[in-house]
Amino acid sequence: MTDAIRILLVEDDRSLRQAIISALLQGGYAADAVNDGIQAAQRLRTEAFELVLLDLGLPFVDGWEILGQLKGHPLPSVIIISARGEEQDKVRALDMGADDYLTKPFGADELLARVRAVLRRVHATSTSPRVVRIDEVVVDLGARAVSRAGVEVRLTPTEWALLALLAEHAGAALDHRTLLGGVWGPEYVGDRNYLRTFIQRLRRKLEADPGNPTVIQTAGRNGYRLGPIPESRPPIGMR
Repeated sequence: MTDAIRILLVEDDRSLRQAIISALLQGGYAADAVNDGIQAAQRLRTEAFELVLLDLGLPFVDGWEILGQLKGHPLPSVIIISARGEEQDKVRALDMGADDYLTKPFGADELLARVRAVLRRVHATSTSPRVVRIDEVVVDLGARAVSRAGVEVRLTPTEWALLALLAEHAGAALDHRTLLGGVWGPEYVGDRNYLRTFIQRLRRKLEADPGNPTVIQTAGRNGYRLGPIPESRPPIGMR
């Protein structure tokens, strides 16, 4: 069990906490749990986890504050588990750095599928060793690294997965279904809020002027492209 992926569950409902831990252990993960935000903050400061399952309505320190503390740090991926199903909560959580949002109630199979999907992005490897350069941004697909003006840019696993997919097809427009299916999976192809939110997050990190992007460009109404269209390649649909 020492080589198992470590997951921290932050959930104050005892019965749900026990059910989730049981599902994670049966799934082969090294799962541990705390029941309030203070304990969560302490554990995250002192221990290494690859994934956090985070409730929002917690005693003492709520999940929003925990999520805000994680933002900008090379810390675990985060799946929000919450009874709050409003769209604005989902968008806010994604914008603050969460990788996924799972609304209660949910089954063990759905939970484990979401966990596997996020962890695939953590451990994904590119088949392309090439380096893509757009303006001051350098994307090294082989090294899973990105820099802007010579300074390393830290990305979450999901941000990297999206950028890598765009970089592997640099200069070509990819529609929302291709991007959502390639990064999140086929069950997400209709959820454009995920894509818009993560594109905005990447632009804030990579663009000199996120309001006028030149690195990640909007292509038509439904797609995005990394960098300009190469002069030798006419736009799709214009050949």
